[in-house]
Amino acid sequence: MKSIFLLPLFLLSFFVQVQAQDPLNNYNRAKTLISYGNYKDAMDLLRPYMDEKQFGNLSNYATFYFAQAAFLNKQTALAKASLSPLIENARWEKIEDVRYLMALVHFEEESFSDGLGQILLITDEDLKKEAENATYNYLKNASLSYMVGNIAKYESNKGFLLALKEQLERQTVMSSNDRNIYNQIKDVRVEGQKDLTPQVKRDDVLDIAVVLPFNYNGGTDVRRLNSTNFIFELYQGINFAIEEAKRRGLKVNVKSFDTQRNPDRTRSILADPFFNVADVIIGPLYPEEMDVVAAFSEEKGIPFINPLSNIDDKLETFNFAYLFRPSINSIAEGVLDFARKNIEGKRVAIAYSTATRDEMLAKRLAEEANRFGYQIVANERVNERNIRDFFDRINLKRGNENPKADMIIILSDDPNVASPTFGLLESISREIPVLVMDSWLYFNFANFEMLQSQNFHFIANNTMKFGSQELEDFREGFYTKYQVYPSLNAHLGYELMTWLSGTINNSRGFDFRNNLNQMTQTQGRISYGLDFRNSNNNRFVPILQLEKGVLEMK
Repeated sequence: MKSIFLLPLFLLSFFVQVQAQDPLNNYNRAKTLISYGNYKDAMDLLRPYMDEKQFGNLSNYATFYFAQAAFLNKQTALAKASLSPLIENARWEKIEDVRYLMALVHFEEESFSDGLGQILLITDEDLKKEAENATYNYLKNASLSYMVGNIAKYESNKGFLLALKEQLERQTVMSSNDRNIYNQIKDVRVEGQKDLTPQVKRDDVLDIAVVLPFNYNGGTDVRRLNSTNFIFELYQGINFAIEEAKRRGLKVNVKSFDTQRNPDRTRSILADPFFNVADVIIGPLYPEEMDVVAAFSEEKGIPFINPLSNIDDKLETFNFAYLFRPSINSIAEGVLDFARKNIEGKRVAIAYSTATRDEMLAKRLAEEANRFGYQIVANERVNERNIRDFFDRINLKRGNENPKADMIIILSDDPNVASPTFGLLESISREIPVLVMDSWLYFNFANFEMLQSQNFHFIANNTMKFGSQELEDFREGFYTKYQVYPSLNAHLGYELMTWLSGTINNSRGFDFRNNLNQMTQTQGRISYGLDFRNSNNNRFVPILQLEKGVLEMK
């Protein structure tokens, strides 16, 4: 079995990307950061492009994305202030999207009438359906008297009517006026609320729609994708698994679509007749696309799966939305389960990056830890400049035998945070558990096996089972086909498709949810395992540690 400390030598290529040096590089990078949940950094990058004198119409787009990032970062006042000048520009081509986002801002602030007023101005039918879904989600617990008093003004909004209808149905006694209103609206339906049962399968072929932003940075030609395009890498793994499944005799039909990270294009894609027979949708990735597909999949009863994200806050209200990776809650539960079984002390120090996933996870971990009687001695945002100060504050330094924490959790995928952390732990002999994300395994500077004390523990995030024969077979087969070893995203694509084809097929049937519930926790083909029983994300989050050069589950 191969030692784990050799892995970074060939995994380094996973993350080598060539950055285009052009004036729009930071603008495009900001949009990518938004999709990753790193809203603060995205906003910083967008600010220069909001100068209309220098960037003209592009400044409107930059302002819109800035407002979107502020909204997603819970800075509603800033989002509203940013959108206000765009609202005044009624002739701008994206005014409908501005109105929709402004409506969401008002809803978040519980200014329901202002939000509903913006929705009345939306004329695009597809966007109006999304707005009606948002109306329902925000107003389903609003004051009944407010709803009844405003029905005449907003009766064209089906989301408003559905929220009112459900509120009336919860009443033990209805007044005559309420009864009259209920009789008028009892049959109302909203896109995404029609049918919560999967569509009936008419043949024994597994039909898969791959809906991904292959041209996420602009462009329209999928034949000219860069080999380092992470979506292309993901798709290579998916396609390799499809070919394997076909050789095993599985009947599979796959059709791929390039959303170009464009919500309007995504809507047009969903009109393709293939979605009348599709059993499952892989993708999309970015929030603006996921909003479109989530509503569609709910209406049609087709499960869709985000292959890379851990963030499910926008998806947890949907029955057919899945994350292939663990959600924030599942990761927190896995960490606390490990701590309760393996850590004697009760003092926990948490460091986290500015990425939304890490901020949300830090908050959730602190909540769960408090519930189990742990003391949070530190819970701080860190970067490459202040990570050493964080360690000083918890008294973890060379020569000090009395640190203030019994367990340290560092939530960051940044190698600039990992490097000083690794350097510090090289210099101390005390064995204090340090939990980090499994991404640290791929940093080329970190020879974990050489540490004097095995402090590091790795939080699994669909981690590959390095050293397994199945992984070696995949890597060698992939190399034979493409003359290059698979990237991390190719590994994830392969594991995703292998899991899918083993879950729904002509022998097991095509009821995705039912099949998942009937399966036990399963060992992944090339990962440590998957568990989707009664869950819309992978609940299996083991904590891994190096033992004699091999990763072992604790």
